[in-house]
Amino acid sequence: MIRSMLLFLCLLTVAAGAAKAEDTKAGEELFKRKCMMCHRLSEGTKVGPGLAGVTTRRSEQWLDEWLQDPKAMVERGDPIAVELLAKHKKVMSTVAAMQDKVNRENVIAFLKENDEKIGAAKNGN
Repeated sequence: MIRSMLLFLCLLTVAAGAAKAEDTKAGEELFKRKCMMCHRLSEGTKVGPGLAGVTTRRSEQWLDEWLQDPKAMVERGDPIAVELLAKHKKVMSTVAAMQDKVNRENVIAFLKENDEKIGAAKNGN
């Protein structure tokens, strides 16, 4: 019985890891379709700011709220949102695909993965 439980937990862990990989892939595809026209994965500004390191500068909760409704964040006076507006002179458009929580989670997972790769490259790994 204990072996069966351990085997089940191991399989569950492996499945969760596989699902995570699919999440980042879906996030990458969505980023390329909906975000890349305005954002770079590097530090350089395009229309909007470069997103290198964004998951180290912002919490997942903040990113989730921003992706869902950037205008609402500016209107309620979120200091980071207001700063972005002042710097870039426009609020990010609301993206219909970002109204889906899973899509937002996938994009954030992809951005995290990108930040981890950038960090590893900076550390010579």
